[in-house]
Amino acid sequence: MYDRETILHLVQDAERDTPHCACGALMTPADRDGALWLECITSRQPGNGRTRRPLTLDWLLPHTRRLIVDAEEFLAA
Repeated sequence: MYDRETILHLVQDAERDTPHCACGALMTPADRDGALWLECITSRQPGNGRTRRPLTLDWLLPHTRRLIVDAEEFLAA
């Protein structure tokens, strides 16, 4: 179990270790299904739906997603 300060340090370490996605965009922390992830900001921007992605060829680029804290540990904090 992590306290809030430890989680903050884990997020900062993850951002420092992986500041950019494989596509070149910045990474940002995100709560997904109760777990804390570091993921590409392009996956969170409006307009990145199925209709736009084929037009931009964004689907060809790999996007980084990294688990910071799993759901059990994150909810226990």
